[in-house]
Amino acid sequence: MKRLKFVFLVAGMVSLLCPITASAKDVLPQPAFPLEEDVITETLEKAGLPGEISKSETTSFTEGQMAYVVRDPIETYDGSSNKLFIARINSAVYEGERVLFAAFDQKDVSDQIEWEDWKPQMVLAALLYGGFEDEEEVYQAFLGKEIPYTTENPYEVYENPFSWEVQLPEGYCTVSYSYRGQTIYDEDGFPVRKQSAIMEINIYESKELCQKLKKPRDQSQSDEEK
Repeated sequence: MKRLKFVFLVAGMVSLLCPITASAKDVLPQPAFPLEEDVITETLEKAGLPGEISKSETTSFTEGQMAYVVRDPIETYDGSSNKLFIARINSAVYEGERVLFAAFDQKDVSDQIEWEDWKPQMVLAALLYGGFEDEEEVYQAFLGKEIPYTTENPYEVYENPFSWEVQLPEGYCTVSYSYRGQTIYDEDGFPVRKQSAIMEINIYESKELCQKLKKPRDQSQSDEEK
């Protein structure tokens, strides 16, 4: 009888633990910050982005912070020997909290932002920061947001970057987007408008850290405008 009670007791404990185990979700691994070169190289491949780290442009600003520049291994800018800029990745630990700054460049973009075209970049940011339930979580959080044009000044998109902010369970994410316009001439001498864009994806451990780090930048911009 005692043995039978023991079996029931064990079975009851297992049944209680099963829902807990089933509800636990796998999350993306969190690489150690600041990021190592090999981590970025492997993650670029996972995200499907071509690029190689430019060793001459790798920078260590302070202890606990590293910045890498990624360039296309083959493609160059028109009429230049400079390799095409793919990304700048800056990772740091600030007052015990992790933060990732990532900037990406893309040629020949349309007037309205096409989030699908930036999916590999957003997946890369999510993988590098880690901790998300899915590699597309950052992408899905911003998917569908549009650039608000005004009829008074349809070209204001070239003057100021647009930005969005989202609080996710794993961190506080901000995305800014800005265009760079250029007029070139075709074979017949007619002007053709071409534009590229830069997307910045920043992921903070908390909204408080985001606000704390934004203050010096906002103050610096204010001083420049005076």
